[in-house]
Amino acid sequence: MKGRPRESLLRLLILILTAVDQTMVTAHHDGHHHRASGRIHLPRAMEATKKFLCREPQSRAYNLRDLVHNMQPSESVNRPVYIVVKKCDSHTGCCVSPDLSCAPVRSSIYHEDMEVEVWSLLTNSTKKVWIRIEQHGRCSCEISSAGERLIEDTQPPNIQIL
Repeated sequence: MKGRPRESLLRLLILILTAVDQTMVTAHHDGHHHRASGRIHLPRAMEATKKFLCREPQSRAYNLRDLVHNMQPSESVNRPVYIVVKKCDSHTGCCVSPDLSCAPVRSSIYHEDMEVEVWSLLTNSTKKVWIRIEQHGRCSCEISSAGERLIEDTQPPNIQIL
């Protein structure tokens, strides 16, 4: 009689594990496990967009060497490797119309000066210089076309060497 409760408990545990395994379906692709695709119904999708409104700029990381082009050919930015820029673009937040896109409020654009280290191939040494970085302070929904959104989304931040 002592074995029956233990046997019943074991069966219950196996049943639970089997049920969990059936609900947690994973896809096996190229040697990797991926979570199975789910469905998001329209009300839930609408709720997500309401929570991700176009208001505050988002931080974006940029490799500084990709941004600074007007230096001497023998010089390159050494440090920092990346800079973080506050930016408003079509990926920053949601607007209520497909004709609107998240963009910076022009009056909220400001600039920050940052000291960077530049390495010179000619002198095999480093020097410090200042750059000016455009930052966005606030975002708002503005009328835009698909072409304008593409330009804004792919345009790097405005950087000047001082």
